[in-house]
Amino acid sequence: MGTITSGTGLVSGLDIENIVNSLMQIEERPRQLVQARVERLEAQKDAFLEINTSVMGIRTAADALAQPSVFDTKTASSSNTSALTAEARRQAPEGTYSFIVDRLVSSHQMMTRGFADSDQTPVGTGTLSFSPEASRITNDQQLSNLNGGDGVPRGQISITDRSGASATIDLSRAVTVDDVLNAINDASGVGVTASVDGDGIRLTDTTGQSLQDLTVAEAGSTATAAGLGLLGNSGGTNVLSGSSLSRVTETSQLSTLNDRNGIGVLGGGQADMRIGLDGQTFDVSLSGATNLGQVLDAINDHAGNTGVTASIAADGVSLQLEGAGEITVAARNDSQAAADLGILGQAQNTLGGERLVAGLNSRLLSNINGGSGITTFGSIDITNKAGTQTNVDLTQTRSISEVIQTINDAGAGITASVDSTGTGLTLTDTSGGGGDLIISDVDGTVATDLKLATDPAGQAEATLNTGSLEYQYVGEGTQLTDLNGGQGVTEGRFTITDSAGVSATVTIDEGQKNLRDVIQEINARSTAVVASINERGDGLLLTDTAGGPLAMSVEEAGSTTARELGIRGEAAEGEAFLEGSFATTIDVEAGDTLADVAGKINAAGAFVTAGVLDDGSSDNSSRLTFASGRSGVAGQMVFDDGGLGLGAGTLSRGRDAVAFYGSGNPAEALMVTSRSNTLDNVIPGVKIDLLAASNEPVNVTVGRDDEGVIEGVEKLVESFNSSVDLFGQYDSYDQEENVRGLLLGDPTLARVRQRLLNMVNARVSGVEGQFDHMSQVGIRVGEGGKLDFDADRLRDAMSVDHEGVMKLFTASEAVTPPQPDNLPPGVTIPEQPRRLEAIGFARKMAELGGTLTSSFDGTITRRTQNIDADVKLANDRITQLNRLLDSKRSRLQQQFNAMEQALSQLQSQQNSVGQLQQLAAQTGSGLG
Repeated sequence: MGTITSGTGLVSGLDIENIVNSLMQIEERPRQLVQARVERLEAQKDAFLEINTSVMGIRTAADALAQPSVFDTKTASSSNTSALTAEARRQAPEGTYSFIVDRLVSSHQMMTRGFADSDQTPVGTGTLSFSPEASRITNDQQLSNLNGGDGVPRGQISITDRSGASATIDLSRAVTVDDVLNAINDASGVGVTASVDGDGIRLTDTTGQSLQDLTVAEAGSTATAAGLGLLGNSGGTNVLSGSSLSRVTETSQLSTLNDRNGIGVLGGGQADMRIGLDGQTFDVSLSGATNLGQVLDAINDHAGNTGVTASIAADGVSLQLEGAGEITVAARNDSQAAADLGILGQAQNTLGGERLVAGLNSRLLSNINGGSGITTFGSIDITNKAGTQTNVDLTQTRSISEVIQTINDAGAGITASVDSTGTGLTLTDTSGGGGDLIISDVDGTVATDLKLATDPAGQAEATLNTGSLEYQYVGEGTQLTDLNGGQGVTEGRFTITDSAGVSATVTIDEGQKNLRDVIQEINARSTAVVASINERGDGLLLTDTAGGPLAMSVEEAGSTTARELGIRGEAAEGEAFLEGSFATTIDVEAGDTLADVAGKINAAGAFVTAGVLDDGSSDNSSRLTFASGRSGVAGQMVFDDGGLGLGAGTLSRGRDAVAFYGSGNPAEALMVTSRSNTLDNVIPGVKIDLLAASNEPVNVTVGRDDEGVIEGVEKLVESFNSSVDLFGQYDSYDQEENVRGLLLGDPTLARVRQRLLNMVNARVSGVEGQFDHMSQVGIRVGEGGKLDFDADRLRDAMSVDHEGVMKLFTASEAVTPPQPDNLPPGVTIPEQPRRLEAIGFARKMAELGGTLTSSFDGTITRRTQNIDADVKLANDRITQLNRLLDSKRSRLQQQFNAMEQALSQLQSQQNSVGQLQQLAAQTGSGLG
């Protein structure tokens, strides 16, 4: 029997597959219509998603414009951007401000003498040391700190020497005492030299004439000469000695006293001292005291005070206690306050204190030898090389400058000065003799403590160098902000582990103001580590008392605090100490070359970087250079080559940036100094970057950044019009091409468009000011429903009523949700919290944008959800149609198969009949 083995009938020869497919194409028309609907729905969904994104752009732009900060934005412009630039923040006050950039910040750089090469020739053996500027025994004081903090008015002075010649000295840009001295000494046309004289300035006539007195007068409206203590004349002599400029007042900050080592107040309400008068005592706590006036009040107003009066002494540099009887002052609870205030001891009726501030440009003797000072004041004996012996009384000296001046005024044939490093003294014999220079103590220990005492046999050299006097520049009262060249100490944590393995974490935050606070924090921990100031007075000392087998260590805990305090590391083997000095020493060993020395300096992690340069000369062209990693005066380095003879000289000094603010006349302006070329908050909220010195004033103009508002509105208009274009693209009809937009006539799209347009056209009610329509500030609906924006009209509106425009866009009010009506008797609902309700246009537009695009229940979201539901129904219908079509195709194929089988049977029967007829013919018989 024949069967269908291909798409063509074997019996019928018909193309069955094509016949079935053709019949099915007719049957598939309903499914095709549903599929086309699905495709259109999916396209509509994509269109709405695109619209949703576009409307979200409107919402974003409106939300940005709804922030009052946009209208409060300030801009700052400079009249000379090559000299300075400015950047304003919101809080910056509008106005025009004048600056003169006097100088930019600089860093300290030094260079050694030349060497034959950098990597072959040994330098020698010795120890190099680098110390902060604060380690010097000299101090170039700022004029603003003189006269008890009242400062010196800057301006001009007139000096007339004894020959009658005069010169006007311009000090309007002077910052420090040295600036004053240099300006006078560099003046031409007048024979006068200026120098420091104890607490004041000394002018010495060098003309050799006596036609008149040496005279200083004001040259202008400022009281500069009086402020410098120089106003007047020499009274017939060649010297005009100025009045004292170093003094304290009740407003003097405790942190600035004792060469900025401060006063060791315990805090926490603990008693710092016990004061007695004829045996009757009272304990005084200085907790919370920050200036001298508060110290005096703590004593004078004490409830237990029995008649002791504390005040600033007549010398202006110390305190005194007065009372009718014997006055005693003793320390309590190991406090250093009384000693630091110079009033420790006893006296009858008047107890005079020690100096709290040094002489001009000088340091206190109490701070040499690591803070041990002078054990006993007295006289010294100097025998110069000519054999002349002079007794020099140093009993009343309390500062380095007083020692130098007393020796120089003694006529001993000796000149005293600060050495080249600034850390010790140099005495030079000027007698011309050939004997030994001999210096010894007569009574007291001044010569010994100042390292001036010679061997009994004396010395043959004409110059005596004391070496470093180990000036204490770090004390318990040292402010953390003063450390590290004024860069301070970063807030953070570190972990201390003692030799027994006990660890504790120390936190340094804004509550710790000085090193005393740090010491107390460390000592309050559970470890057996005790913190203190080291013996040299140049850093902290950690002492392990556990006696365990481990090495005491200090590790950072996520910050750089320990390193900045100088205590990060581990105690050396067998040592119970970890010393954190702010000075750095470098051991130079035999065979070390310049390159080796530079490498050791850089590896030490100091505030100094070293390098080697070739100056290009034919001989000895290799030089070692040092550069401070800290800018400004506080970043200056004190270098001692330890006798290696490196011959280092200064390439550039570390100087602070200086600008004059508020006037084109420096004498009338406020002088501003900075350790960087940035001035922050001289004008509140304005950052000034100094770029170059300027002789002429530079104006910084701070105003509203209305262009920021314009830009914000432009972005909103651009987003709005982009959406309108998109709406038109989808809701359109091309008559010529008979093409319908994908969303033509869609009610959701129409509603979205209309709500946006209504928002622009609606009155903005409830806002204060003269504007309540967007058209009044340049925004209106134009052709095709797109927005037209007139930026000039908005600018004009902001110039007329800036506050009103801001409220027009950003206003909101707090409202309380209403209580539900018809509550059952006895049922109450707690009052709901107040919420902000949008009033301003930008706020309401942002709110509308959220309503339209919310992913939860937004208008567009609901439309796409409906489309998803329609797509699901359509896909379900397609699935049903697919089943019906599959059944139909199966029936057709079965019917064609049956037909082929029937034709096959008929063909078989026909063949049988033919065969019988042939057989009958062959046999002669007929069929019938």
